[in-house]
Amino acid sequence: EQYQETMGAGDTLAAAAAEHRLYLADYAGLQGLPAGTFPNGQKYLAAPLALFAVPAAGSADRSLRAVAIQCAQQPGPGSPVFSPRDGLAWQVAKAFVQMADGNYHQAISHLGETHLVLEPIVLATCRQLAASHPLSVLLMPHFEGTLNINDAAQSNLMAPSGRVDRAMGGTIAASREVAIKAAQAFPFNHAAPGDALAARGVADTTALPGFPYRDDALLVWTAIQQWVSNYLRLYYASDADVAGDTELQAWIAEIVSPEGGRMKDIGEDGRIRTLDYLIRAVTQIIFIAGPQHAAVNFPQYPIMSFTPNMPLALYKAPPSSRDLTSENGLLDWLPPLDMIQIQMSLGYLLGHAQDTRLGFYAKTDHGSFRLWAAQSLQGVLGRGYFEDPRVAPLLAAFHQGLLSIEDEITRRNQSRRPYEFLLPSR
Repeated sequence: EQYQETMGAGDTLAAAAAEHRLYLADYAGLQGLPAGTFPNGQKYLAAPLALFAVPAAGSADRSLRAVAIQCAQQPGPGSPVFSPRDGLAWQVAKAFVQMADGNYHQAISHLGETHLVLEPIVLATCRQLAASHPLSVLLMPHFEGTLNINDAAQSNLMAPSGRVDRAMGGTIAASREVAIKAAQAFPFNHAAPGDALAARGVADTTALPGFPYRDDALLVWTAIQQWVSNYLRLYYASDADVAGDTELQAWIAEIVSPEGGRMKDIGEDGRIRTLDYLIRAVTQIIFIAGPQHAAVNFPQYPIMSFTPNMPLALYKAPPSSRDLTSENGLLDWLPPLDMIQIQMSLGYLLGHAQDTRLGFYAKTDHGSFRLWAAQSLQGVLGRGYFEDPRVAPLLAAFHQGLLSIEDEITRRNQSRRPYEFLLPSR
């Protein structure tokens, strides 16, 4: 009955399950996380379950819809299932889902799975590859600022009494631990967009028509993979060339070493044995450093800095009844004004600034994206960085691909809620 309140009497929960039209956002990773108290008193965390559904094939609007929320992992008398007809209780339940999503996003999707995952790779690149090594030449521009911002995060942003400690729902020790565990458990060899989307059950464009991240990320991944393949094949003609590169083997050895990067799911049994794997791994590194980070970083300003949309902490317990009243409505759960100001400024600080663009390998005037790409096609750009003249036409082809992706995403945004975070120009 609750399901049909949202999806209509012609649809049923059983039919949606049988047709694989149900999607669950499960924040089990936050279960048991201690809620913080700094600096304005007790905060409340939750590890909710949020159920979404796609209308049946043939429906006029097949957009994903939220149909139910449970604020705890286990059902019970104090943990009912809320639906959109539940008024204030539904608003508050949504706030707990958004709060969980914000805490998961910042500690895991953003800090753990982009910033921290890249750090041992950056260090190994600096320590094991000569500056003139072709892989070092390709990767180093993508690592600009990584170590600096990571150090600033751990010493300032994520420090006790820092802004994350103030604004987010968990204790700072819990937030740091969650981020570290996310980096340690990162499935590098299975994290390419195609693999990750399939594992989550969201790869089927017919079953789930509206998923802009998926559709745009796959375009960008393919372009990067072609560029990386073209570039690396200048220097490696065979698997034997890869296996025989002593610097490359020392690079992966440090990344996986217990005394080094301690990354587990990367490499081919502690080595890099094939050119195909090297291409895939380097594509993955560049994708994490650029597009994936853009996808999790830039929404912090337009989406996450407005606290009523995504509060990073709530100051009252989750509702225990579908019949909920409160004198000030949702405001009674939201953070005090000083915490809202911190969240706004944090979102602006982290999500507003853009220093470079994907495909920039020379310190040039950024100017307009199209002018930059046009200059690249004329062979003007790239000369100041890549010394090998064979790279210029390959880089021009990459820029041409990015221009085509820019046009395709711009076209898609005419018929969907605009999603601009993976535009190559951004």
